[in-house]
Amino acid sequence: MTKLKTEEEKTLEQIKLREILILLDQLFKREEVTAKAIVGCLYDIATINLINKYFPLWGINATLKYLSRFPRPIAQSLGVKLYLQPKCPQLITDWLYTLVEFSEKEILSLETNIIADELLPILNKSKLEIKSLNKKVKILGGSLAATIIFFSGSFIWIAYNLEMNPLELLNTSKPNLID
Repeated sequence: MTKLKTEEEKTLEQIKLREILILLDQLFKREEVTAKAIVGCLYDIATINLINKYFPLWGINATLKYLSRFPRPIAQSLGVKLYLQPKCPQLITDWLYTLVEFSEKEILSLETNIIADELLPILNKSKLEIKSLNKKVKILGGSLAATIIFFSGSFIWIAYNLEMNPLELLNTSKPNLID
């Protein structure tokens, strides 16, 4: 039994979300040095990964890593002004809201979407593979039975033509060392 939110609770929720957004916005504006340090660390990691990926040769790689340090202050300033301050407070607020919002309808619809989109094709493919494997097992079983019948018949036919008992045929195939 889930109780639906009242209008008063919804407005309180919106007010609190706006308050969180304002607090985060102020945090990024007041703590610009910290934000620049964060962007600087991300810049260093990204440039090293990109240089290692696209320029693996030792001489070029080392030179580019050395040169990538010079635009770092520009990247820090632009990253804070163009990305962190305008976009991050809203992104963080939305993310925090998803942590405390418990909507059962969204969870159920997500589960049915996962089942319909991901699991049903896998199940259908598995059923087709099982049918194919069953056909192959029947064919192999029939081939095995036919092979056993063919070799048994050949053995019996050879024994009949040589007018020997099948046990005698097996005994004559061993060389006699006593003679």
